[in-house]
Amino acid sequence: MANPLKEFVVPFGKGAMIFSEGDSGAEMYVIQTGSVELYRVINGEKRFQRTLEKGDFFGEMSLLEGLPRTATAVTLEDSEIIVINGAIFDQMIKSNIEIAVRMLRKLSMRLRETTEQLDALLGAGSEPQGVVEESESLKAGQYSFVFNKPSATKVAAEEADKPLVLAQFIADESLKVFQVFKEITLIGRQDPVTGITPDIDLTDEDVKRSVSRRHAKLIHSNGTFYLAEEVGTLNGTYVNGKRIPTGILTPIKSGAQVGFGMLRLKFVEARQSKD
Repeated sequence: MANPLKEFVVPFGKGAMIFSEGDSGAEMYVIQTGSVELYRVINGEKRFQRTLEKGDFFGEMSLLEGLPRTATAVTLEDSEIIVINGAIFDQMIKSNIEIAVRMLRKLSMRLRETTEQLDALLGAGSEPQGVVEESESLKAGQYSFVFNKPSATKVAAEEADKPLVLAQFIADESLKVFQVFKEITLIGRQDPVTGITPDIDLTDEDVKRSVSRRHAKLIHSNGTFYLAEEVGTLNGTYVNGKRIPTGILTPIKSGAQVGFGMLRLKFVEARQSKD
């Protein structure tokens, strides 16, 4: 399928500066190919570094608020970047509300990550409890956080304590089985913008792309299963042929035929899936 934004794709060579901190601008960017580094310079040093890859977007603050750039963006390799101005962004939002919902989720994720980094920095003085048998480091920007690697005994115990299967969805056409392990299970398709892969990933099944990235949630509470359609879902969620309302918990029983967009699956509770 042709890219509807192909005419707005701009090539950037490795090391190209897309914009600098403090620059004025009224465009946002989506990475088509390649990767981009975002960073701020504080006291002559790079701070708050972030690497973005295909599907990621950046520069939205200047587009939405008309404020100067708060960071510098440089390509890490030859890249193709979609440049979106205010007029194009307005058309995109009007033609597909899911774009706005996905952007909000991505922004929320970034805010949460930033908050977690600040919490980690503020709490860096606290000592971890227990014996460090072997450690692994996870780098976030210029900072390194050290986590204890679990012992073999702990890993064995966790393996023995794997969660039970609560239910499953069976695709009508392929008969592929999607198992449910969690009390709250997200159903949808992979989202390259937010980086989120749902608990039940219907990407390969949904050849017509009728399932939204975050389509619905299956909720297990007090022995009953409920299905709730997510805000921003475009093509509907159905139980036994009847469309359910967005955001409302709808009870669902074993044997029900469920529709996510044009995709049809059978819902089976665990106690009956063994029969």
